[in-house]
Amino acid sequence: MSDKLDWLDKHLIQLRYITIKDAAENENYKIRPDMAGLFAGADNAEEMAFKLAKAEKYKEACELLAYICHRRAGIWWGYRCVVSLAEELLAAPAEDRDIADIGASFKTTVPDFAKIKKPEPDPKLMETLNASLADLKAKNAELRAKVDPQALKFAEDAVETAFQEFKRVHGIHPMDLLKKLAARLSEDPNQIDPNSPIFKASDELKAKIQAVRKETIDTIKSVIPPKVPAHEKKLRDNALSAVSRWIAVPDEPNSKICLDIGNECPDTPAGLLALSAFWASGNLMPGGEQIVPTPPGLAANGLNQTLLMCALHKGGTRKLKERYELYFNMGIDVLSGKDNWEESLASGKAPHETLTAAEATGTGQDAAAPLPYKRWKPENNKAVE
Repeated sequence: MSDKLDWLDKHLIQLRYITIKDAAENENYKIRPDMAGLFAGADNAEEMAFKLAKAEKYKEACELLAYICHRRAGIWWGYRCVVSLAEELLAAPAEDRDIADIGASFKTTVPDFAKIKKPEPDPKLMETLNASLADLKAKNAELRAKVDPQALKFAEDAVETAFQEFKRVHGIHPMDLLKKLAARLSEDPNQIDPNSPIFKASDELKAKIQAVRKETIDTIKSVIPPKVPAHEKKLRDNALSAVSRWIAVPDEPNSKICLDIGNECPDTPAGLLALSAFWASGNLMPGGEQIVPTPPGLAANGLNQTLLMCALHKGGTRKLKERYELYFNMGIDVLSGKDNWEESLASGKAPHETLTAAEATGTGQDAAAPLPYKRWKPENNKAVE
């Protein structure tokens, strides 16, 4: 064929809605006010997703794809993203921080530019001063040699008598006073008296803050159970297994399993994805006599929040923007038919099971998580190696 099927690199086939209007009417898709200018005059949802990506608005592009894609394909896309995050964490695990460490120290680091430094003495000036001092000492010795010893002693005794009278009245010898003044001048002019009342008040305030902090931490720890990594991993694997089974066979029994397992860990990407798979089934009462339709946009919103949780997750080898760019590329692969769950599941082992095996053996911890997906190139709307 003349076009060599280049259209396959652009057009998405796993779409539930073609226009932005359809997504808004059927899934309650909302255009953010700050994005209104970019959406002006746009109608084709697929083209708008690529336009957002070209503007590097990958998060917004992913949100739009979640609302227009077929639900089963969307859950497979979310599944791929959750597994990708787990691969990142295998390579670079997140560092857990005890809540008790927050605010434990009141010490602050003063930047170099704000530190007060004592001026360094000028070597040339010091050399001049030392020379002048030596000259004065020499002239003093010369004058003393010319004065009659008895007259010199009489004068010195008279001065000392005056000094002693000064000491009697003021409690300090004038020479000692001069030495004390010289020492005071050599001290840091910004030095604060350690016995100042402000330090006492500061210590009292710190003690009160620490008491409130300890009470708050004790309260939080009493209502939030400590994390058990092995248990959390088990919940994640159970949720991904349930999602994988639902993708393969999206029937009511598998939907109910996703609901039950998702409710055990709804605050995790895998758990929320399991709930999203249940919502994607379209019936809030699986196995019941009456069908209760899923509210419009609930499944798409669940998928969006799953991607957001993945993108914001601490640890890993990528930052938020990098992850959203990756997730967009993965979504394009899924929705264009390049990444198909049937081909993946045909091997007899789902991707998360391969990941679990790698975690058990410790492989993958010394290398960054791979990028096994083709990257979308905005210049020609084609996926390239």
